[in-house]
Amino acid sequence: MRGIGAAGLFSPFVSLLDPRKAQAAVGSAKYLMIFHTTGTDINLWHPAGSTNSQISFSEMLEPLAPLTDSLVIIEGLDSKGTANNHAAPGGLTGVGYSSNERISLEQFVGDGLDAQGVTTPFSSLILGGESSQSQSTFYRDGQALSPLFLPSTAYNTVFGGVTPDPGNGESALDRLARRQSILDVVGDQLGALSSQLGSEERQKLELHTDSIRELEERLVLEADGGGGGGAGCSEVNDPSDSGESLHNCALLADMAATAFGCGLTRVAAIEFGHHQATQIGIPEIGPGDWHNYLHSGLSQNLINVERFVGEQFVATAQKLQSLPSPDGNGSIYDHTLMIWTRGMGDAIGHSGTDMRFVLAGGAGGYLNTTPNGRYLQGGGQAHQRVLFNCCEAMGITDFTGFGSTDANAGAREPLSSIGS
Repeated sequence: MRGIGAAGLFSPFVSLLDPRKAQAAVGSAKYLMIFHTTGTDINLWHPAGSTNSQISFSEMLEPLAPLTDSLVIIEGLDSKGTANNHAAPGGLTGVGYSSNERISLEQFVGDGLDAQGVTTPFSSLILGGESSQSQSTFYRDGQALSPLFLPSTAYNTVFGGVTPDPGNGESALDRLARRQSILDVVGDQLGALSSQLGSEERQKLELHTDSIRELEERLVLEADGGGGGGAGCSEVNDPSDSGESLHNCALLADMAATAFGCGLTRVAAIEFGHHQATQIGIPEIGPGDWHNYLHSGLSQNLINVERFVGEQFVATAQKLQSLPSPDGNGSIYDHTLMIWTRGMGDAIGHSGTDMRFVLAGGAGGYLNTTPNGRYLQGGGQAHQRVLFNCCEAMGITDFTGFGSTDANAGAREPLSSIGS
């Protein structure tokens, strides 16, 4: 709760004072988890026989089956020339080489949450990738950003503040126990807010305040050894770096889920591999190079690489399902939108005219799902519309400064077929 204040803890009630904002927040998610890879072989990926209410998994997509009832997959979207080659920046930005103000999805959403008062130690985390290659996936102010490549680096950077202090053994929860209640700190603000609400919403505010007080008491109890863990942050283990890139990315994805459970961030993105050289050392796949698999006809190797990423997507979802939501309402997965994005569409032909996404998660009820999954055809719509869906799911509906403004009509709106 450090530094959050009333704006963060009570933002759902502040929004009630503005009907437009209250409507935009309906069904919004609280967490955004992004998996990112280069393009693929679109024919091997294609889930032939799928319908709007049922997914027939291809061999490449089959590992995603455990998430079927919360899964939406879409293909046939067009990057409008922004993601049609190696190092093209449009995958997560929606804009091409000519823009000097590129910002990627995770940065934009993190900034948007900050602006709403949803403050965490890290506005967003970017992880994975290949340190030996030029970076071209994540952007801020038009400049490419470098992710945290190694699990050990990410551990020291992200979890240094929540692990015991080597000096005195005091943990973050121990320090919390000595602090004044946030409710006492913002008492005057709460009173002013309450006076502006109607009787029904005032009652909701009182219930919300009680839940915050209970959460504080539970954290203090856990700090004294009575709670057995720490709200999704009971075990943060220092990982050992692997010499194999994809294994490192798997560790980083698990770490990102733990960061959600620890309340350290609401937004995380993991880049698996790179659009150029990515050495694969997993026995059942390699040894070999991911880029070479795309262009040398080694289709089974390519299938196996993508199956591995799909398995990590599911493993991360299952980790989030195991972590309780801080508000006591289900799991963190219930409030998370997961999305698997691409740097290209057809990587064989170096084309961005057939972009594809995988979306999953409870997403606060945002995703329009069916028990047997949903398959959508994009029909040449701009792929950035799905990026706008991610923003909308997180309660961000002002897209100013994000994505292309010169795409065809309607490209500045989320796809209505994805959101509920």
